[in-house]
Amino acid sequence: MIDDATINMRLPVLSDSAIQQMFDEINTNGFCCVPNYIDAKDLQRMQGFVSGAVARSEHEYVVFRGSEAVLGTGMDELATSAEFTSIFSRLYTLALGDAPPQVTFYQILRCLTGKGAASNSLIFHYDSYLITALIPVTIPGSGKRGDFLLFPNTRKVRAFYATNLVDKLLLDNRVTQFVLRRLAQARNPPLVRVPMVPGNLYLFWGYRSIHTNEPCDPDSVRATALYHFADPHANSSLKASLRQS
Repeated sequence: MIDDATINMRLPVLSDSAIQQMFDEINTNGFCCVPNYIDAKDLQRMQGFVSGAVARSEHEYVVFRGSEAVLGTGMDELATSAEFTSIFSRLYTLALGDAPPQVTFYQILRCLTGKGAASNSLIFHYDSYLITALIPVTIPGSGKRGDFLLFPNTRKVRAFYATNLVDKLLLDNRVTQFVLRRLAQARNPPLVRVPMVPGNLYLFWGYRSIHTNEPCDPDSVRATALYHFADPHANSSLKASLRQS
């Protein structure tokens, strides 16, 4: 159990001009990176949680969803921090020209290791949310490191959920996945390969970009915290009916 008295997130405050530069980089390069976004002491706290979780899972793949699943680690505080959430609201306004909704996240912590390191990797997909933030917590120092792979900005925001669903179905099949994996092996554009550095903050248009991660070696650990914001189809009646069926 982590002592609440030790909790004191230290986050940089990003100016509007910095956010504009990040927005331009995402549109041009497919992603942007804020180096050393997480303070070393806060990162150490997160890594301690990951180490314990992996040990309890007997060194197999484990995932945590939501802030309550990672209470006291700093990852929960990050989700409500004004410094962090303002990044998303300002990027949203730049991307869509609209006032942003209240910033709430679909939050995940993925810990790749063991046999699950391979079976939960190289699955190319679109996110359901416009903006995705990725924070590497633990990354292997050698061997297969689980690089982030990205085909950036391959579609626009769809006006209808049904069109979005067709996009996902066309992507989620053996033939398409095979072709994308072969392209990833070739390491040629338009694929973007991003080596992960613990404590950095990476942002990209998760909804618009085909992406995945490479596997890490089964005896190592690759843990990443993901924060997803702004579902363009949150109010879709078709989406609601599919959930109920």
